[in-house]
Amino acid sequence: MPYADVNDIRLYYETSGNGPPIVLVTGFGGDVSFWKRASEILSEKFTVITIDNRGAGKTSYSGNFTLDDIAEDIVCLIGDLGLDKVSVLGWSMGSHIAQKVALKMPEKVTALILVSSYRYRPARSQYILRSMIEAVERGMPIEYLARTVNCMCYTEEFFKKKETSGERIRVSDFKDPTGLRFQIDAVDLSDMTDAAQMIAVPTLLIHGTEDIMVEYEEGLRLAESIPNCEIYSVEGTGHLIHADRYVPRAMRFIEDHLAR
Repeated sequence: MPYADVNDIRLYYETSGNGPPIVLVTGFGGDVSFWKRASEILSEKFTVITIDNRGAGKTSYSGNFTLDDIAEDIVCLIGDLGLDKVSVLGWSMGSHIAQKVALKMPEKVTALILVSSYRYRPARSQYILRSMIEAVERGMPIEYLARTVNCMCYTEEFFKKKETSGERIRVSDFKDPTGLRFQIDAVDLSDMTDAAQMIAVPTLLIHGTEDIMVEYEEGLRLAESIPNCEIYSVEGTGHLIHADRYVPRAMRFIEDHLAR
C-alpha cells in the first residue's frame, strides 16, 4: 500500500496499468475504491493513479483543509513520482480539485476531464448534504447519509429497476463524519466561476442529462466558461455515471491530445 509524504500529509494512493499517466480524483466521501471499474478500463492503455482525498480513506492529515490544499497534494505527488506529463480526471467535488491542478501546473497537464462538474456548488445539494451530516453528528447512523447521497446521484429509472429486480442498492462505506464535514466546508469555499476562464489545457466536460445533484445546464455553463472546452452529454443518466458510459470517450480525448 503506497503512501507519499507530501505537502505535510501522508497521502494514500494506488497505481495500476502501464502507459501515459492519468490521475483520478473522486468526489465527496469517496476513496480509491470508487474508481474500480474506471481503473479496469483505463489501465489497458494508461498508468492509473488514484488517491484518497483528505477527509476520506487512508490519507492522514491534520485539521481542516481547502480544495486548493488537496490540489496541491496532487501536484506534489506528481512531482514526487517524477511525472513529466499527466492527464487528470475528476468527478463532482474531484472535478473542482482537477480544475485547480490544471491551473497550478498547465505545462504538465495533457488533458483535463471534468465529470458531473460545476462552477459553484448548488445550494439545494449543499443544504441536503449539510443537513444529513448534522444528523450524523447528532447520532443518526452514517449509512443514512450514504443513502441520501444515492438519492441525489441516481435517476428514477435506476431505482425503478432495482425495485423491480429486488436487487440491493449498494451504499458508500462512509466512516469519518468529521472528514466529511471538512470536505463540505472545503466545497463551500471553492468557486470556479471566474477562475475557469483561465484554464489553458485541453478540457472535456462530461455530464448526465438527468443529473439532479448538479443540473445538466450548470455543467454546460461551466463548459462555456472554459476556453475551447468540449462537451460529452450522457443521455438518461444522473450525477453518478457508470464508467462504461464515459471512460472510453475520455480515453479517446486523451489519446487525441497525446498525438498532438
